[in-house]
Amino acid sequence: MGVALVSAVCIALACCNGEAWLPALLDSLRAQTVRDFRVLWQDDGSTDGTVGLLERVTAQDGRFSPGCEQGKHLGAKGNFLSLMRQADAPYVALCDQDDVWHRDRLEAGLRALAGAEEAFGADTPLLAHSDCRLTDADGHVFAESFFRHQGWSADAVTLPQLLVQNNVTGCTVLMNRVLCRLCADHAVPERLFMHDWFIAQTAAAFGKILCLPEPLVDYRQHGGNAVGASGKGLLARGMEAFVHRGRVRGRISLCYRQAEALLDAYASLLPAAPEDCIRTFLRTEHLPKLSRLAALRRGGYQMQSRTARLGQMIFG
Repeated sequence: MGVALVSAVCIALACCNGEAWLPALLDSLRAQTVRDFRVLWQDDGSTDGTVGLLERVTAQDGRFSPGCEQGKHLGAKGNFLSLMRQADAPYVALCDQDDVWHRDRLEAGLRALAGAEEAFGADTPLLAHSDCRLTDADGHVFAESFFRHQGWSADAVTLPQLLVQNNVTGCTVLMNRVLCRLCADHAVPERLFMHDWFIAQTAAAFGKILCLPEPLVDYRQHGGNAVGASGKGLLARGMEAFVHRGRVRGRISLCYRQAEALLDAYASLLPAAPEDCIRTFLRTEHLPKLSRLAALRRGGYQMQSRTARLGQMIFG
């Protein structure tokens, strides 16, 4: 049976073989300046001591509860979407097992969402996300800003921009109930590259995105990350793209497949302008190169850094 969550925030914690990382994460959750939260955790088939550790925490802290689809091997995106379907709270935060939250992670996000709800209405799907610091497996910071490391822009909050490049990192996501339900009810995990990209595109299509420029999470990089940051700098990654052109073309093709999944997921629910935006983008895939590049530029389907835009021009 599902768990009824009545606190202000449901923290959706997806786990799989995270025993080594969970203690630091759990300490950071307990240290949050916002205390009114519940943690809904769900294991995806761990073979280490993850489940036992979380069961002990659950017995000690009434704010922790297990999800109802334990051990089903849903994968990262399937596990998070399952947790989102189970969550019943005004706000939902996504949580990776191996990161460390800054003390004001929830407070800053809730403040941003409260202001947005006042401005746009409580029925508007809203997403708040932030920058984060990058750390190695031992927790040592090697990049103070994931945005600078990736060449991302905090101003990239529109649907055309998010159709070609995602800048929303799942571990920084805080969304209102309206957005959570919209995504959870319509996402098809098997068709998505990652859940956070789909959530970002949904928010851009139906509501508003708020990007908080300060880092609010330490994003740990190690061999077990489902998706993570490259250890190379932006210039080095750009040079590498010239060597591995097939990968770049595959990444561009992925944008079109994700856009198709978004369009199919919401079908007739999409407002006219976002639907036209997605369909216009999809039509560019089969245009001659110069016509395609002109159409992408005209429609605002531009990647966020100069290096990425150059790659888009050369390989797109």
